[in-house]
Amino acid sequence: MPRLMTRTAGRALAVLAGGAIVLSAFAILPSPVDLLLFVVIATTYTAPGWVMARWVAGSGIDRLTLTILALSLGYFAGATTTCVLRLVGISSPFVVLAACAGLTVVLALTLRRSQGLVPLVRLGAGDGAALGLLSLLAVVIVGPVFARVGEVTPAGLAYRAYFNADLFVHMSVVGELAKGATPPLNPYYPVEPLPYYWTYFTLAGLFAQLRPALPVDPPIMLADMGTALIFLGAGYVTVRNLGASPLASTTAWLTVMLASSFEAAYFLWHQIERGRPFAEFRVWNIDAVTRWRWNLPGVDGFHRGMWWTPQHLMALTLAFVVLLVMVRARRKNSVSIGLLEGLLLGGIVALSSFNGVMLVAWYALAYVLLLLIDRGRELGAWLVARSVAAVIVVGFLGLTVLLGMVQMIPNAFLFGWNAYFLRGPWAFFLLSFGPALFLAPFGTANVVRTSGRLVIALLALVTVSLVAFLFVDLRGHENTQVTFRTAQILFICLVILLAFAIDTWRSWNRWVLGTGTALLCLGSAAAVPTVALDWYNARDISNVAMSPGNFPWTVHISPDDQAAVQWIQDHVPVDAKIQTDAKPRDRYTWAFIPAFARRRMGAGNGIFTLNPTRYKQGMDDVHDAFSTDTIEAAHAHFTGLDVDYLYVGDVERSVNGAHVEKFGQDPTRFERVYRRGSVEIFRVVRPSSGSSARPRESVRANMAPASAKAPAPR
Repeated sequence: MPRLMTRTAGRALAVLAGGAIVLSAFAILPSPVDLLLFVVIATTYTAPGWVMARWVAGSGIDRLTLTILALSLGYFAGATTTCVLRLVGISSPFVVLAACAGLTVVLALTLRRSQGLVPLVRLGAGDGAALGLLSLLAVVIVGPVFARVGEVTPAGLAYRAYFNADLFVHMSVVGELAKGATPPLNPYYPVEPLPYYWTYFTLAGLFAQLRPALPVDPPIMLADMGTALIFLGAGYVTVRNLGASPLASTTAWLTVMLASSFEAAYFLWHQIERGRPFAEFRVWNIDAVTRWRWNLPGVDGFHRGMWWTPQHLMALTLAFVVLLVMVRARRKNSVSIGLLEGLLLGGIVALSSFNGVMLVAWYALAYVLLLLIDRGRELGAWLVARSVAAVIVVGFLGLTVLLGMVQMIPNAFLFGWNAYFLRGPWAFFLLSFGPALFLAPFGTANVVRTSGRLVIALLALVTVSLVAFLFVDLRGHENTQVTFRTAQILFICLVILLAFAIDTWRSWNRWVLGTGTALLCLGSAAAVPTVALDWYNARDISNVAMSPGNFPWTVHISPDDQAAVQWIQDHVPVDAKIQTDAKPRDRYTWAFIPAFARRRMGAGNGIFTLNPTRYKQGMDDVHDAFSTDTIEAAHAHFTGLDVDYLYVGDVERSVNGAHVEKFGQDPTRFERVYRRGSVEIFRVVRPSSGSSARPRESVRANMAPASAKAPAPR
């Protein structure tokens, strides 16, 4: 009877999760035809993963594990295939999808292994219920938040601040990928390849190529929701296969997902102490209270990764598989294992550069330690397997270099003690990681008893993460990117240890079980407000106040800007450069042209790339050209940047005032081709022939009158 009840609960949770997925997908992209197209593209894109999953786990693998592994490995395979084809100049979505299908056939004919490389636990009814619950959790975290991204309001399309900071980046990347250029160019400085790890966004890029009339954010968010589901599923399967029970694995993941930090608890105490209202949480960055309050290292919970940085979660998903191979492989030093590990690590490098560096270092350190503990046994086989892995990783690194994702930016890295951590190490540890940090150590003895290889793997992982956290930073992204990435790896270690701690309590007497459970419940109750309030804020597009960080909590793309974007997409060539005054747009609508108009700029604010201060001079010069009264100087500057069009909107007018009127006074230099409401667009007339990428007559024929109808909101 209990087993029947568990199976019934699992099915009920699966139905609920499935329904939530469908509803969330429709909220993101309310078009059945386009949703079906996305599913077809994603299915073909990930198809090789089904063969790879059976190669890894064997023909006896259960359906749940098979699905999770197949989607994880399939995303990697599809992204890699797309990148390789881009390298040789092929960007057609039809060719890419045909190549994914062909790769599936080739792998099916070559990867025939009934036993599998890694023996995995066969999941049962309890695991089905656990995965159903975790899937429902992922959709609840992601779906309602994504449903409000780009929501239509009287002020325009509304984007919460941190979607402005990250989603606009991803929209810029996908908009560039959709052009099909090989390699893609940096839309903010188009004389160089795009210096960003864009591998993850190739799925959304394929959809954008096939449906160019749609905005680019829906396919990004659909892929992100899938990544959230895959990440939690793979995380659960990993903890289970490392030796934890279904109950402990589920509880550990629920704790880290829902009770990731005590920062909201500190905020609430802070408000009580000062007699201030709790409602002020709407103007706090709740999951970054320690950074805002004391400028301590930033730590984001996994829920934020699901919203804003899914590429890093996909890289960590592949790291789960590497960990399973390292700990549980049948023949740990075989060539096949080296091949698999190299592919996975190479995929991590391509998906998330800094995670790739750390996890390759982890792999090397862990295997050296394992070799020493084994006293050099199978040294020859060890060298061959690790060499195979190394060669493949170098190949992937070469792929990213040739595609321009990795570029040598001078002085990009900073080395030395983490001064932000030294400001308040105790406050950092007490508030940043929730109850898992304090309860996970109780699982250490259980881990030691279970697997010596797991001990070494976790020890190496913690060591590499702490070294990077304490001694490495990125110029222009100080106290953010490195700490975010290292903290997420530490969270994974905490999940594993916490699951083993829970199983330890369950195996002891009732007093120990009761004490451990009580501590976990109390700690979680104190930490849950962080995720709850953060979730509320992520959806709160009614908050239009300025933040303490001098950016608005909600950014709007006005109806006039939307109409102009539609005109640009209909009438301006895809390779044209359109220039705004990027400096005053700062972190508000900094990505407007690349993200929404899907065009490049002569000089923009590439805040997401290494050493973003290098864009400052170009933006300063553009601002001077907008604000000068001398039309000749402005024209000379814009032609020098090879700009095709100027965009004059609310921002340009409010900052530069009457200075922008000069563009409409000399049609031999700046020809007005569009005017509606607050927006004007001018073609920069070339001094040599007076021609541009689009003939003058064609552009003027499509000039929008002031009464032009705005495009239908999405």
